Amino acid sequence: MARHGGRATTPGPGTGEHPATGTAPVPTPTAESMLAPEPTATSMIGLANRVSAHHAAAEVARAMAEHSTSEAEHAHLIARAEHWEALVNEQWNALCSAIWATAPGGATVERFLPVRPLTNGHVELHTYSTEGRRLVVLLTGVQALAVGAHLTAYGALSLDRSGQKLDPGLPHVKAAPPFDADGTAGQPATPDAAAGPPPAHP
Repeated sequence: MARHGGRATTPGPGTGEHPATGTAPVPTPTAESMLAPEPTATSMIGLANRVSAHHAAAEVARAMAEHSTSEAEHAHLIARAEHWEALVNEQWNALCSAIWATAPGGATVERFLPVRPLTNGHVELHTYSTEGRRLVVLLTGVQALAVGAHLTAYGALSLDRSGQKLDPGLPHVKAAPPFDADGTAGQPATPDAAAGPPPAHP
């Protein structure tokens, strides 16, 4: 350590020299885990940049090792290249995991209907976010009834405001059997399987 003007100074890195050459102190970066529950675009871009930079450093170190003038310099450069490559492998795996966590997969057959009743009195609503991420909304039985009533009302309002008729979207009602003179219902006018679709509206 040299002293100049009463202040302690330490030798700095060589001017204009790449750390992989071994002529300047080489920093030892650590791979930062980007496996947060919600990876952001900024964090993923930053991780991709670090993967690229460390890969370039490893390539430079191996290229310099081919032109080394001594065994010691060659061994040092190869060790630095292996160090950068280990970081590349670690950060590449983290980057792939972050991408898989944010990007939706291909279309698959749904195992359950969009709405699935549970045995504990709750109801599952299977849906997707605007980013394509699969979501499951858990509702109590009372909440499911309220949501269903609201959806029915809002669906009717949206159809009415757009000038569409409501009856084509309603489920088909089977024909009621005729009533006897005493007020009791008789046999159905047609079998259930022969009811057919409702007549077309003009």
